[in-house]
Amino acid sequence: MKMITKQQSSRYTAPRWLKWVLLIIGLLILLSGCLLTWMYVQIESNRTEGFSEAKSLVLSETNIENVSEVTSYNGEQPIHIVRGKTGSEEKLAAFINLDNNKVLTTLNTSTMISSDQLREELQDNCSGCSFINIQLAYEENSPAWELTYIDENKRYVLEYVRVTNGEPIQRFAFRQPQT
Repeated sequence: MKMITKQQSSRYTAPRWLKWVLLIIGLLILLSGCLLTWMYVQIESNRTEGFSEAKSLVLSETNIENVSEVTSYNGEQPIHIVRGKTGSEEKLAAFINLDNNKVLTTLNTSTMISSDQLREELQDNCSGCSFINIQLAYEENSPAWELTYIDENKRYVLEYVRVTNGEPIQRFAFRQPQT
């Protein structure tokens, strides 16, 4: 009589269901990576939309010959802000409305209050404030600095001041929900 013996499995052999689970998990990770990459590319292209048009408009219609930075500001209307230098190394900032294909204004950055000076003034006047950001903006049909901070009452504040003299334009304070 012949005995039937079960062949012992190797310790390196995985069950068939485990192979399928690992394959499915691997595919899900791969698909998630592809989706995240696609989302990043779409978001980045939306964020930088119009930058090349703003740059070419500034180069053709202003004294700026070398563009160093292009940013955008979304207020009442989307505004592109182009910073650069002239041939004589003078630093300028141009504010552009691409909807109208128009340069709204061009400022010499030496006539503007520096963002560092604004930050120091904010910290001197409000010791309990937590600074977040300062960026160029365009409010009330004039160039402005947008100061973002959390004040001593734990409110999220957007404050707009004129770039030439620091005169206040607008201030929005948003109460944060209590946790």
